[in-house]
Amino acid sequence: MIEKMALHIAKSIKGANPTQTASVAVMQYSLIAIIGTGSAIFLSIFIAAIFGTAVKTIIVLISFMTLRAFSGGFHFKSAEICTGVSIIGAVVIPFIPLTDLASDVLLAVSLVLMLVLAPKGKNQSRIFSRKHYPLLKLISLLIITMNYWIALPEITLTFLVQALSLLPLLWKGGDKREEAF
Repeated sequence: MIEKMALHIAKSIKGANPTQTASVAVMQYSLIAIIGTGSAIFLSIFIAAIFGTAVKTIIVLISFMTLRAFSGGFHFKSAEICTGVSIIGAVVIPFIPLTDLASDVLLAVSLVLMLVLAPKGKNQSRIFSRKHYPLLKLISLLIITMNYWIALPEITLTFLVQALSLLPLLWKGGDKREEAF
């Protein structure tokens, strides 16, 4: 549905100005990202507001997107699946309680996974050259480490989910265009 909507919009834009616009494929790709991300953010916050957890859901979304920008990670085969899973995660994570010990252990697991596996993904290979990968890894580690001081359980769980998205076993069933590093 998101892909079809993006294609329709891209064709409309191209039809309105065929000479001064990017190709339909390029516009469709960008629109999929905008529509999917925008939908996930809006619906997550809307649903969380019903449950009274909108602030925590916003924290989850910001934490996830910030870490993912530097560490990369698994991509689903369709924008709809990604949007749905993102909404579920952003709404459910604030309801999962953690003890201080559990939070410390899960942050340590996230750090180890980032240390070993980050960065990973086609977005990182398009935006950054390989010489920047150690810096991306360091930034990812620093982002996770900050939660030892912030100490919010929803951030801990968000970082764990993002770190798990780097695991090689996930990549076998995901987007085949992904590049492993």
